Amino acid sequence: MTPFTDSDGSPSFSGSSGVSRAMNNDPQGIDPEPQGDARPIVNTAHRRRRILLVEPSSIEAQKLRERLSMENLEVHSVQDVITAIQAATIHRPNLILSNIRLPILSGLDLIRRLGDDPATSSIPVILFGDQVLSDERARAFDAGARDVISKPFTTTELVARLRAELRNRDDLTALERRAHRDGLTGLANRGVLEDQLAREWQSCRRRSTPLAIVMVDLDHFKSINDVHGHATGDEVLRRAARVLARAARASDLAARYGGEEFVVVAPGANLEIGLQIAKRFRAELAQVVVNTGGTELKVTASVGVACAQFDGTLDAPAQLLHRADTALYEAKRSGRDAIWTHDPILDAPAPAVPSHSPIELGSVLELDNS
Repeated sequence: MTPFTDSDGSPSFSGSSGVSRAMNNDPQGIDPEPQGDARPIVNTAHRRRRILLVEPSSIEAQKLRERLSMENLEVHSVQDVITAIQAATIHRPNLILSNIRLPILSGLDLIRRLGDDPATSSIPVILFGDQVLSDERARAFDAGARDVISKPFTTTELVARLRAELRNRDDLTALERRAHRDGLTGLANRGVLEDQLAREWQSCRRRSTPLAIVMVDLDHFKSINDVHGHATGDEVLRRAARVLARAARASDLAARYGGEEFVVVAPGANLEIGLQIAKRFRAELAQVVVNTGGTELKVTASVGVACAQFDGTLDAPAQLLHRADTALYEAKRSGRDAIWTHDPILDAPAPAVPSHSPIELGSVLELDNS
């Protein structure tokens, strides 16, 4: 099958073009039922969930799209495993509903291929089919299917099962988010940072694209805690974290490294882009004032920036972190409130913004926030 494409050539879903209030009798085993007391899967006050439907029959796909769209779901469909993998990788649906029997590759093959990619391995899959046999069910659950529904089934049953799986997905996502976030600042924690850095390192090396690291250390933070108290210190950390999250691009990861140290992982960013992220952070941080009970506290930070070009000079992400850390150390040693980079030509730290030099936000280059 030739996938639907967006303007950039990437696979796109075929979406529902309309919503009918009742479905026709279904010769394939999907029985219509009155919808008056059907409870929506998703509260309409929340954003619509995205469902990827994998169904080789365009007639059956249309019927399912219409019924599920009535539940405030954004339903898109493809017809085969290859297109489904492409769509899942790009669009990351909340759930995949797939026929177990597909042309060439089956629904079981779909689950296995999704599981091979960390980007799609956590997407839940529900399989359905005509009179699914017990051995098919067993193999489906062994492969990782969250549920298996056999036709004939009612639309109410299908909706209830999707609703249950989406609730489970929400609960798991909330737990994962809490486990992956720093409790004080809301940024990613160190475990997530280390995992993500390793993944981005491999991805950027494979694509031969640069990877930048921006490392931040708040200046005189121990003195802030000692003089103004830990409550003020916590507020300083929260405010600095918010500034860093705004300075980073949408594709970057901002994380708390530990104590008063933070790190931005910027895939696809060269040294200049990494430096612009650092400048934007430092310029915005200069505008932050923390009230300490009658005293206005200004906060500064020292920043180190390094970039991997994958030209053979670095073998591991830990070496890239070390370069950024070394540049940060020199920024602090030079008088703090400065930005240093690892100069790839000198293979040594070099000053980029001297200590206490002002940076106007207007002078910071606008970055592609993607």
